[in-house]
Amino acid sequence: MSNNILGNLEPKLIWEIFEEITTIPRPSNKEEKIRSWIKKWAKKNNITIKNEDKVGNLLLRKEATKGCEKFPTLVIQAHLDMVCQKNAGVEIDFENDPLTIVLEDNIVSAKGTSLGADNGIGMAYGLAALVDSELKHGPLELLFTVDEETGLTGAFALKPGFFSGKYLLNVDSEELGTITISSAGGGGTDFTLPINFKELQDSHAMEIFVSGLQGGHSGIDIDLPRLNAIKVGLDGLLTLQDENIQIKTIIAGTAHNAIPRNFTAGIVFPKENKKSVKKKLNDWKNKTLSIGREAESKLKIEIKDSSASKAISKEKTKAVLELLESIFHGPISFSKEISGLVQTSNNLATVKMTKKDIQVHVSTRSSVDEEMNEAREKLKKVGEEVGFIVKLDKAYPGWRPDTKSPFLKLVQEKYDEVTQTPTKLIAIHAGLECGLFLALDSNLQVASIGPNIKNAHSPDEYVEITSVGIIWNVIKKLIENMGALN
Repeated sequence: MSNNILGNLEPKLIWEIFEEITTIPRPSNKEEKIRSWIKKWAKKNNITIKNEDKVGNLLLRKEATKGCEKFPTLVIQAHLDMVCQKNAGVEIDFENDPLTIVLEDNIVSAKGTSLGADNGIGMAYGLAALVDSELKHGPLELLFTVDEETGLTGAFALKPGFFSGKYLLNVDSEELGTITISSAGGGGTDFTLPINFKELQDSHAMEIFVSGLQGGHSGIDIDLPRLNAIKVGLDGLLTLQDENIQIKTIIAGTAHNAIPRNFTAGIVFPKENKKSVKKKLNDWKNKTLSIGREAESKLKIEIKDSSASKAISKEKTKAVLELLESIFHGPISFSKEISGLVQTSNNLATVKMTKKDIQVHVSTRSSVDEEMNEAREKLKKVGEEVGFIVKLDKAYPGWRPDTKSPFLKLVQEKYDEVTQTPTKLIAIHAGLECGLFLALDSNLQVASIGPNIKNAHSPDEYVEITSVGIIWNVIKKLIENMGALN
């Protein structure tokens, strides 16, 4: 049940629905609880569940109100999952616990965790459109997809005919005053190195912890002066290459679409090297904090003695360090047509260690398919050269702009009416599902809008309250004027 923290905010209907959504766990690939809630909500409000598929996508439908029967069908689309990030020390089980909502001035956030306004606010817009008794509308379809954040699984699985509308409003954008008309495609690269552990004699162990970084969205924030925790921690390990170090633990990052905020590595080395290892690490720490805090004021580095234990071989350690050093993180190229737009990038996203292997994941984005393919092939070559097994995940297409779309012109016209200022058309270096929807139906017309959501995919995520109401007014005006497209 909702704590009713947001109950006095306007528009009341949107905030009531959104607050209820924040009480329901919905990490990527774990959307069962939110899907169950939506079904109960639909039944309670006499809304038809028109379609459902094996992966979990849902389509809700409401027929036209009196006098609007000839309006074309509008599809409002949002995704069910959220990126689950938390600050160190925050106790939460994202699969079972509700978020703790914080209301302060003009922003809504969550205490110590990501908020999930991406895309919970979008969900709330769609649901509200179906139950707003004052809204005059043509046929409405509300498309909810699963697992947008980690693999676009839902959008990939959609079959032609799942939704019937020819006009689709995606509500997964994050900047007021803009309409997104183009987005990047993307694809992941997985590196796997088989390992085994051996007990080391006459050895000492230490651990390195990197924390306090901002992280952020691996597309939108990739060109900002933010540090990648993996690269920071790696720099420390590279200072020790002549100390016969062997890795006993290594872990960093949490999601392919979030810039890593934390890094932990445990190393084992000969006892006689203890003094020199400590000196090199402390020198590295002091230098890194001095330089790094110019961009990341909360950067924290801890170095601790640890109990010596089993570690992987020197050869495997060298392979890991060489791979992480060789992987480029950040913008690879910028658009020549749109100033400041990143065209292609890599996010060195996660490092995981099991009893059997070390796994590294890199997320590549690009608005040019050829560049994305080239970047991923380079990654594959680098990984194989140092002994990793490399798998290129299925890529999703970018969304090319259609500036002549009558639907886009209508969205822009109504947006301008609400804000009384010209609305900008933008392209983003982030993945939206729109390219996959267009692959289903090339005649589909698509636009994407949303309120101001800042620091998505991080515990610093928040949404600006006033912007939520403005976008709701745009959506209502669009719905009530869909007849203009006949």
